[in-house]
Amino acid sequence: MKRIFISVVIVASVCLLVCGCSRHSAGAKTARDTFYIPFTRALKQRIESNHLDIKKVQFFVDQKLVLRRSMGTQKNDIKSGVILFENGQYINEVIIPRNTPGVCVGANGDRLMISFELQNNSVEFGPGGFNDGYFTLYAHNWNGGSAEMIYDNKNYKVQCATCLNVGDVKLMVRKSEAEKLQRTQRVVEGRKVD
Repeated sequence: MKRIFISVVIVASVCLLVCGCSRHSAGAKTARDTFYIPFTRALKQRIESNHLDIKKVQFFVDQKLVLRRSMGTQKNDIKSGVILFENGQYINEVIIPRNTPGVCVGANGDRLMISFELQNNSVEFGPGGFNDGYFTLYAHNWNGGSAEMIYDNKNYKVQCATCLNVGDVKLMVRKSEAEKLQRTQRVVEGRKVD
């Protein structure tokens, strides 16, 4: 009887330990969440004041983007994306997953053209006015959380698959890269009398 009681206590303790750990870790931030920080106007100015090439910075997008365009009833040339057949129409869909790496292929003032694929198709980002200068997606014809943008020289409807408004999509950089820009320093060894 004593063995059964001890076995039950051990099993219950292990269950409590496992459940307690799983609840604690579910609410904790993962390394993936804290690995990236938003790219801001201040960070861009720091890069420029240090005469660094913005085209050598690795960028990431913080949300999943879905670009869609209707191609009518006949398939045309598709360079990238997925072709869907929906209600008698062909739909070209391009998906840019969360944390997809991208490079800057051009700049126009504060706006950056970020390419996420080799074909040099780019997405425009720039500093928003109401969000501490975070670089957010630039588009036109905003409507109910979605917008339109030019991609691959064609007009696409763009939506955020992981947020309510495509205007909330931010450009990100690795935290370590941003910290490198903040810690630029030189150690002087000193001089001795000859």
